[in-house]
Amino acid sequence: ALVLGGLATWGSVAAQVSEDPALALKDNLAAIVAHAENQGDMETKVGVYVKVLENGRVLFSSDGLTPMIPASNLKVVSTATALSLLGPNYRLTTELRGSLPDARGVVAGNLYLRGGGDPTITPPYNQPATQPLSRFIEELKKAGVREIAGDLVADDSIFDRHYLPDGWKEHYRLDAFSAPVAGLSLNGNMVEAILQGGGASLEPATSTVTIRTNYDNSGTTTIQRPRGQNDLLATGYPPAGEIRRQICVEDPPLFTIGAFKELLDQAQIKVRGQVRLVDTQGEAARVGDLHLYAVHFSLPLAEIIREANHESDNLFTEHLFKLAGQVNYGQGTAQTGFRACLDFFEANDLDSQDLHMVDGCGLSTLNRISPSQLVNVLDAMDRSYYRSWFKESLPHAGRGTLWGRLGGCEVRAKTGTLDHDSALSGYVLTASGQELAFSVIVNDAPIWLAVETQDQIVQTLSYF
Repeated sequence: ALVLGGLATWGSVAAQVSEDPALALKDNLAAIVAHAENQGDMETKVGVYVKVLENGRVLFSSDGLTPMIPASNLKVVSTATALSLLGPNYRLTTELRGSLPDARGVVAGNLYLRGGGDPTITPPYNQPATQPLSRFIEELKKAGVREIAGDLVADDSIFDRHYLPDGWKEHYRLDAFSAPVAGLSLNGNMVEAILQGGGASLEPATSTVTIRTNYDNSGTTTIQRPRGQNDLLATGYPPAGEIRRQICVEDPPLFTIGAFKELLDQAQIKVRGQVRLVDTQGEAARVGDLHLYAVHFSLPLAEIIREANHESDNLFTEHLFKLAGQVNYGQGTAQTGFRACLDFFEANDLDSQDLHMVDGCGLSTLNRISPSQLVNVLDAMDRSYYRSWFKESLPHAGRGTLWGRLGGCEVRAKTGTLDHDSALSGYVLTASGQELAFSVIVNDAPIWLAVETQDQIVQTLSYF
């Protein structure tokens, strides 16, 4: 019997006796699917679709046209759309704008930190995360600015303020993989709470987020942020040493402008007005007419897409998703991001029936896409001018999110995992030299079973 990953492949007898290798492959794959769907107490559903890239021949389909929960495999669609729309060299900008100072160094009006949807103002791309903001302050000093008479304003108007997409689970709320999405972001929209003895502090420091302690000398030390609040609370037993925890902020633009205010204070540049968000109804439209003090450019889009796919970065993908919507429709929202993805499908003559996206990264369980639609996106990108950038963004076997998986296979694929849903979609080179595009989505299953099924299917394809 043929052995894959230490487990005998179901249907291997059929492979030995069939005269047609393609029929043998179908028998093996069908047996792997049937085995997975009959395991345990859950109503497991497996969808598989496999296509030969050279001629478009469909080698195998089992519920391949059925809309399913794709988890992070939805990033295939979002990143393909953004790359096709903007190109690999596109860079997002963050600007500092305001009126010029008078002879005393006073800016008469407001000073605006204008976001362009850049998610890369964070380590390791900027060390520390506030490095671009510090450079902005150096430019203010060069211009002779000593005081802001008006407000310090966060302009996040490139995206809407629906920071958390629909369908993201409550128990994800404080974790880095579910950081809120905003047009002006800093440090991955995370703040690090630092507890030591009876004291508490935050990194980066910001005037708009606070932390306080309320120890009662019982239980374990915990750090929480109540829903709808910017401020953190540490409770339980005071730590004997130092405790650090990264926690999502409630309001990313307010967090970011608060961090800028702290740096201005350190530089002894006085702000007389308030620290606030821009009025998106009229004020935001006028910011672009003000003097440009400084601009920060993101990494090229190709590198952002690589981070999104190779490391399955949700925040990076959500920024790309909303950015695509902003470029095509004037404002970055989940709705316009989805419309931009539909535009990609239409431009490539792909069927988008029953495709449903409420986010770009796949963290929501409300998303639906079929394995065949994912394969058709992979096929379109293989034929695209941008094929090399896109393919190189996907993890190779044993690397990125495929670490420890599919050793010995020539495969690049996007992983995806939720609580009971998992998917794997990508490209595999067969023993006969054919390149295949494949998608395997497993819903309502233990994750170990889903991963085992995906790996068995890809290994079977690689031997074809």
